Amino acid sequence: MNKLSLLLLAACSSSTPPSPNPPPPWGVPISGGNMIVARGGGHAWIADADRDRVMSVDLVTGKTAEVALATGDEPGRLAEDSAGRIHVALRRGGAVVTLDDQLHIVARRLVCAEPRGIAADGDNLYVACSGGELVTLPAAGGDPTRVLRLDRDLRDVVIVNGQLYVTRFRTAELLAVDAGGAVTSRVAPPIVTRFTFDSGGELGSGNGSGTPVPANPEVAWRTIALRDGSILMTHQRALGTILHTTPGGYGGQCGGGPVEDALTIVRPGQAPFAALSPLSGALPVDAALSPDGTLVAVVLAGAGIVEEVPVANLGQPDDDPCHGKQGLAQRVIGDDLGAPTSAAYTPDGALVVYYPELPALAVHGAATTIYTLPGDFGYDSGRHLFHEQTGAGLACASCHPEARDDGQTWQFDSEGKRRTQSVAGRILDRGPYHWSGDMVDLPTLMDQVFSERMGGPAVTRSQHLSLGPWLDRIPAPQPPSPVDQAAIDRGRALFQSADAGCGTCHTGPLFTNHALADVGTGGTFKVPSLLGVGARLPLLHDGCATTLADRFGATCGGGDKHGHTSQLTTAQIADLVAYLDSI
Repeated sequence: MNKLSLLLLAACSSSTPPSPNPPPPWGVPISGGNMIVARGGGHAWIADADRDRVMSVDLVTGKTAEVALATGDEPGRLAEDSAGRIHVALRRGGAVVTLDDQLHIVARRLVCAEPRGIAADGDNLYVACSGGELVTLPAAGGDPTRVLRLDRDLRDVVIVNGQLYVTRFRTAELLAVDAGGAVTSRVAPPIVTRFTFDSGGELGSGNGSGTPVPANPEVAWRTIALRDGSILMTHQRALGTILHTTPGGYGGQCGGGPVEDALTIVRPGQAPFAALSPLSGALPVDAALSPDGTLVAVVLAGAGIVEEVPVANLGQPDDDPCHGKQGLAQRVIGDDLGAPTSAAYTPDGALVVYYPELPALAVHGAATTIYTLPGDFGYDSGRHLFHEQTGAGLACASCHPEARDDGQTWQFDSEGKRRTQSVAGRILDRGPYHWSGDMVDLPTLMDQVFSERMGGPAVTRSQHLSLGPWLDRIPAPQPPSPVDQAAIDRGRALFQSADAGCGTCHTGPLFTNHALADVGTGGTFKVPSLLGVGARLPLLHDGCATTLADRFGATCGGGDKHGHTSQLTTAQIADLVAYLDSI
């Protein structure tokens, strides 16, 4: 029995009666990509987001060193510059921290509210922020030399032959940025066709029977450069299938899904190419390229495995979600140490995999070495449930990546269109749940959605107790740095005015009165919280508002049933949008 199982067994088999209250919540949502191997190859650098520390691990001896960060910093992506300094993006700390090879902090620089991606090139660091800022920093230290404002929801930074690229997380777009800071191109993975329901109403096998539906790209978990100058993106696709609210109603794998894993290759001057993916698990949160460029390792956190795939096998087109996958993966690694989150290769080709719960590091070379790292065993049953893959190949985090939302609108058989709702931002104070308010509390939602619709196991008492407090620790998306504070102030005054009436329903610290209301959008729906609303496009229950301004359009919740806004001028709506984007 592996160490993780032993620790869980010990925790669950105590003769002491279980406490009516769960232990303090542990861990953060899995984002992946929190480890690199230094160019010299002797050390792995780990950004331990769950314990707010950065670790250095000697890959020969297992000796470790660490530096503690501030509570809540949530270290994420790392980059090494030409001088050997390690730079870490602090996802909630709003900064980049720089360390020397002795693990001394030599700088901590504020960059934006939510830095996500980071890359080093020559004398510069490039930091991508969820608010849309792309910040250039001198690698040696000092203030930003440039701040660009691109689209919100930026993710990874990739540099190929001097060309700067940045991805967007939920839309899976790849933006090319020139030396002057202009976006010169934007591409997304191609839409592919899947087959879902057969004539009996059951999910089809994906072999061409049933109804053809589009599978749209979404959620770009990780994007890396390949040796030939092309770019590989591990992402998801959302299938345009009809979902049922009955047991098993969210379908299964092989094109039956609502969500599937995908690999897309972007070659310079060519259209993006959908590669036939061997991946068979939820949450492809990280990818690493072997030093000779022949292998890609993809971390599937929901399945608890890493799949190693020859790059040569990715030249086959993705025209079948199931058949033809066999044999594409060279190796499937399951260390049974919990959910892996990060992978990297050493210069001699050993594959290093990080497991945060124990915590542990597995080095797969000529033999496999497991290093148990310093730190208390970390486990939260609610967090585990959130990332656990069900028999349908889905995890809660598939549609709620990083405990937010995937930006998708789904078609239900009995309810019509429903936009995925974010679960970040004081979730325990936001009941009842779902657009119709039909789920009175989170345990009810967990039973009906996870166990029944998603085909997961029965939710345990511990999970019922733990998921809510764990989710409640996750803040709503932070707004971008303000561009025009005067516009925000004018918009706030409009929002709070009795004439506009926005604050009648969107009131209090959560900007909701928790009521059900008919605002002229086709039914009676729960008044949603507006915390982080600018990061949740599209808006409204059916996703009809693709921008904040669209919310005030005549065909998408506009008029005077949804507040009194028909009298507002274009300039006033712009001010109101500026305010909403700042919440």
